Amino acid sequence: MPLNKPSLFNKTTLSKENFLKEYWHKKPFLFKEIFTQKQLSFLPNKEELINLSYHQDIQSRIVTKNSESEYDVEIGPFEKEDFEELNDFTWNLLVSDVDKWQPESQKLLKYFDFIRNWVFDDIMISTGSKGGTVGPHTDHYDVFLIQVTGQRQWMFGHNKIYDPKLLGGVALKLLNQFNADEDYTLNPGDVLYLPPEVAHYGIAASDDCVTCSIGMRTPSVAELLTDFIDNTAQNLSENDRFEEPEFNQQPSIGEITQQDIEKVKKILVENIDSDNITQWLGKYLSNYRNIFHEFNQTKQSTTIDSTKGLYLNSFTKACYFSDKETTLFINGDSYPSSLQLAQLLCNNKQILANDLHSLNTEDKDLVKQLYHNGALEKLD
Repeated sequence: MPLNKPSLFNKTTLSKENFLKEYWHKKPFLFKEIFTQKQLSFLPNKEELINLSYHQDIQSRIVTKNSESEYDVEIGPFEKEDFEELNDFTWNLLVSDVDKWQPESQKLLKYFDFIRNWVFDDIMISTGSKGGTVGPHTDHYDVFLIQVTGQRQWMFGHNKIYDPKLLGGVALKLLNQFNADEDYTLNPGDVLYLPPEVAHYGIAASDDCVTCSIGMRTPSVAELLTDFIDNTAQNLSENDRFEEPEFNQQPSIGEITQQDIEKVKKILVENIDSDNITQWLGKYLSNYRNIFHEFNQTKQSTTIDSTKGLYLNSFTKACYFSDKETTLFINGDSYPSSLQLAQLLCNNKQILANDLHSLNTEDKDLVKQLYHNGALEKLD
């Protein structure tokens, strides 16, 4: 691998293959001195994060810690006066979806291109006072914690906790008891990976602490089943109804029989096929936890400057499925596409001018449609 290619593994003896096999979804790993200050300079600093929290459309929250069992949470947007009042408190500001509101921050995702991008949730960045924290807790997602400036102490366990006992009377889901197996203080450029359900506790060790969180989240089985059943049911007629089996001997009036159960199982199986699952899953994943914003609005014209390329809007999620034919999924909709176009949009997130010229007529029409509905924007 060329050393000039963005990678988490250039300065470690661990390969991405070994990381995916041994650590991904399984256990924590510490990457030391991965980034230089210059490589993280495009991320917002403490003052810029505070300014972002003033915007009403941007999700932000402030956690103040009064004691080990007493925390308060305030939801943004905030005002300058709110931060002036925090001088006497230990506080932590968290700003979510920075990747969408400041698209330049997406350059950081090039270091994580060994993970499929439809698993990516958001870039969240936190800052605050020395001692600032959100308390000991677990999460349902994989996270890469990048120390941008200052220092943050991280204490974490080795084992996953699936049903933790929580503190009562606190707005946050904090652990009633926390025992750390490891304790590290991250310096600028360090990265700590934590898998889902691993207990962790981060505390700012300096007033200039800025920590960037790359969150990767897969849907729960309950979310998948609920959405699939709802989606499937929408395409069924009221005339399609359960029919009682024919019995040699009529059962008791209050009895559910094994034949009834087998009949219901048959109905469920008949409504699950590969085509149904493919279409539903692609739409679901390209819309899962997605933020729809006014930037995704219809444009008046579909005219595209052929000398300039296009890029995927920062609020747009895209993935594809390719077998005999290719289907492109964008923000919960599906489109027939060539594999070339699907890979450009989903893997590269852009179409350069040369690529635009090489597309077939159907793809060019689709590009115009996606530009018209706001999924694509013009490159400068």
